[in-house]
Amino acid sequence: MNRTLKVARLHLNKPMSMLGVPAQILVFVLIVSAIISFALQRAGLDPNSPEYAVGARGNAGMVWSLPGFLIYYGVQAVATTLPFALALGATRRAHVLGTALANLLLSAYVAVIMLVLLWLELATDHWFFGVYALDNYALGSGDPWTLVITVFIGVFVCTSIGGAFGAVWVRYGGKGPTVVAIVLGLVLAVLILIFVPQAAEIIAATTPTMLAGVGIGIALVALLGTWACMRRTAVR
Repeated sequence: MNRTLKVARLHLNKPMSMLGVPAQILVFVLIVSAIISFALQRAGLDPNSPEYAVGARGNAGMVWSLPGFLIYYGVQAVATTLPFALALGATRRAHVLGTALANLLLSAYVAVIMLVLLWLELATDHWFFGVYALDNYALGSGDPWTLVITVFIGVFVCTSIGGAFGAVWVRYGGKGPTVVAIVLGLVLAVLILIFVPQAAEIIAATTPTMLAGVGIGIALVALLGTWACMRRTAVR
């Protein structure tokens, strides 16, 4: 456990990358959302109308802005710290667990930031100008618990997937992630072809609890894949 905590602290030694960049991305998306809202209002849309709120809640910029960085962060969190962690006496198992713990801390951090922004958005009647950035359908339409759970699980899934690809790169070199991505893409394409005729029924039967379970399952599979690659990998 002590080694696991030390690995987690190792990731915290880069606060600008781990903590600063997500906050900057969220602020940037908030500014862009405000600019778009102002432009739509200048074009004649009434921010006080129910139709405006329905359309504005479709803004999922806060959701789609983070996964790219989070997956990249997950990759480098595994690939760049392994040699240093092992040199300091950590085991491969401790490195995987410590990285997962650091990712959980990052997930909580991002969830708290977005929760605070949601509270500010609701308290100011959507930033005083009808700007819907956090109060959107993807994050629960203003429900704080839905937002926190969605963001926490989503961030952990993205960083875990990135960590798995980073472990594949460390284990198999540059071609490894490409092969894995191609295989996963083919599997996903086959699954879509199989289940697309029942898409409407599947979507109707899907519940938030089921989505959370799927997300947690994906994260666990990614962590197991990371551990499987790390067990016998050579240090680069």
